[in-house]
Formats: sequence, structure tokens, C-alpha cells
Amino acid sequence: MGPGTEPLPDVADLGRRRRTLGVSQAALARAAGVSQSSVAKIERGRVEPSYRSVRALLAALDALAADRPSETVGRLATRAVVRIGPADRVTEAAHLLRRHALSQLPVTEGELVVGSLTDRMVVDCLTDPARVGRLARLTVGEVMGEPFPQLDRSAPVAVAATLLRHVPAVLVTDRGRPAGILTHSDLFKRL
Repeated sequence: MGPGTEPLPDVADLGRRRRTLGVSQAALARAAGVSQSSVAKIERGRVEPSYRSVRALLAALDALAADRPSETVGRLATRAVVRIGPADRVTEAAHLLRRHALSQLPVTEGELVVGSLTDRMVVDCLTDPARVGRLARLTVGEVMGEPFPQLDRSAPVAVAATLLRHVPAVLVTDRGRPAGILTHSDLFKRL
């Protein structure tokens, strides 16, 4: 390599960098001025991209990264956290889910998060012959799952996005206390 020349980047890193930023192939393609199918083919190694295309994609990734340095879970999370207690009835939880158009609730005792309840858990109660007969008496504590993972409000959104591949929600905390909740629909705000 001569002076003033820089090595070409590894094209395989394009997909990893894009996913780390939480950017879709279509969004990267628009930012770089190339087609989405080109981005897909380049990431899969199905085509040898031109130097010009690689430079455009890298410049677009750099610009997208620069636009998001302060994007934290605290900025993206829904701040109003609707909660339910373990002693509350499952029927009350179902009404909360429906009234607030939610698919999950953290279960708390005071400021302590003790579990989680999802719409799927409520549906399971409705379809379980052993539980449906006592639905009016069934408590959240009897059906709740493990608490949602918790992240401090200063954590990067990319960390939450990784967690949300495996869980329905991430609880956002401020000094250890619930301060918001981040779900898949909150991630859509980035589009």
C-alpha cells in the first residue's frame, strides 16, 4: 500500500454494522443511493460490489451512526408504565391490556418488579380447562412469568434490540426504579 491509500473495508462487515445500528436494508439503500436488492446481495456475498457502491454504503452507515450517538433506551421507551400487582386478578389484567392496547405488563410490588404478564398468558388461562373455571379468582401471581430484562435508561438501543429478539419487552430503569418500557412497537419509532 502506498502513502495516502487506505485498505478497502471488509464487505462482510456491512451487514453487521447495519444490524448493530438497527437499520433496515431498505433504509441503508435509500441513504446510500443504491437498491435494496443490491444491499441484500452484497451482504450475502452473492455479488462483487463496485468500489463506488462500497464507499457509498460505508458513508451512509457512518452518517446513520452519527445521527444516533445519543439514542438510548430512555429516549425511545414509553415512559408511562402500566403495571399490575401479583395479588390482582387476571381478569383485571385483561381489562388493563385491552384498555391501554398493550400486549404485556410488568408485575410489581411497590417499586420491586416481581414478574411479567403477557396477553399470551391470559389467552392460555382462557383456553386451559383447569383454569377457565376459576378465572374470576385467578391471580396474576399464579400465572405470571419471569420479570422482563431491565436496562438503565442510558443503555444503547442496540442492546435492547438484541434482547427484544427473545423477550416481548425490556423494562427501562432510572436509579434502579422503573422509568419506562421498551417493546417492539417502540423500535418502530426509529423507522
